[in-house]
Amino acid sequence: MPFLSWAANSLIITVVAVVITVTINLLCGYAFAKFRFAGRDILFLAVLSALMIPFQVIIVPLFLVVSELGLLSDYWGVILPRAAEAFGIFMVRQFMVSIPDELLEAARIDGASELKIFFKIVVPLSKPVIAVLVIFTFMWRWNDFALPLIVMMKQEMYTVQLGLNLLRGQFNTEWSMIMAIALLSLVPMLIIFTFFQRYFVQGISGSGLK
Repeated sequence: MPFLSWAANSLIITVVAVVITVTINLLCGYAFAKFRFAGRDILFLAVLSALMIPFQVIIVPLFLVVSELGLLSDYWGVILPRAAEAFGIFMVRQFMVSIPDELLEAARIDGASELKIFFKIVVPLSKPVIAVLVIFTFMWRWNDFALPLIVMMKQEMYTVQLGLNLLRGQFNTEWSMIMAIALLSLVPMLIIFTFFQRYFVQGISGSGLK
């Protein structure tokens, strides 16, 4: 079985998705937490309402959109549809509310631009919630099965999870191979959690999810 090919596909999708998703979630959460604009609360409630919509409900229209964009059997067909996670936006917003407004106002008085404030002040203070986002997003994308199942039409583009499903035959199941690959598939998640665990508990408690 081409496990290395499956692992490479999963790793590419996961790493790119983590970078894009964490960036979008940070920007959206910062906007909801620190900017006042018309319809902010209504828009935030709309984002939260997305948490109540099961993925199975939108799987058919999502497939049609991906197909119309010509992204079938393409990495971007798996990465882009879930680039912004409502849960991540909510968690970042809850964390950034605790950042003092006076600190940001002082930076504005000193002449700092909004982007400079975000990258020089907000992002360094948000390391705990960034660590939580990285761990959760990596875990969700690495273990994702439904979206790659409907997007990846070619076997050479399969991820680890699709490869595991491929080993389950109609009359015979290679349990030894499935268990071996499942064990190997845990290694990247263990590495990510070990690297970010020092910020994990702080990020969970700071975002109000304890």
